[in-house]
Order: sequence, then C-alpha cells, then structure tokens
Amino acid sequence: MIRVTLISAAAFVGAMAAQAGEKVTFAEVDTNADGVISASEFIAHKTADGKYTEAEAAAKFETMAGMDGQITEADWDAAKEEYRDKKDDATDATGDTSW
Repeated sequence: MIRVTLISAAAFVGAMAAQAGEKVTFAEVDTNADGVISASEFIAHKTADGKYTEAEAAAKFETMAGMDGQITEADWDAAKEEYRDKKDDATDATGDTSW
C-alpha cells in the first residue's frame, strides 16, 4: 500500500511539474530510486495528468525501453535528444510536443 501511494504521489508531482512547463527529470520518474524506470513507474508518470491512456503510455514505454524492459538514464537521455531533434522539425498529429 505504501509503494502504491508513493508511486501515485510521485506521478502527481510529475504531472504538476509538466503542467507548470518544467522538464521532468529521470529521478522524478524513477520513484523507487533503483536507477532504472520500470513499466509501472513510466505508465504512472505518463497517465497522471490524463493526457495519455495506459495503453498509449505502455506503447511508449516499450519503444523507449527496448529489449531489456526498463529505461536506463542513458535511454532517457537518448530519448530526450531524439525528442529535441523531432521537435525542431515538427509536432505530432495532435500538436503535442511532449514525449
């Protein structure tokens, strides 16, 4: 019960930061501080503000995590760099520029 509460609280904080226009850090999503972002941590973060469905967040996680099923800080940094490159080119079909 405590873990679920902590994950939910962290997701809420992440959502509030995103609404304020702040960039979310790897550490904010890695709520248990084990050095990797699990599917549950990522999905909780992405769905906290209601912008993404669980299925959309899970699909995005699979893309970022790759074969090992987790997101390392190196994966996170690579995704941010890719996002920046794509953002310079255009936005997605919904006009959303967040990754």
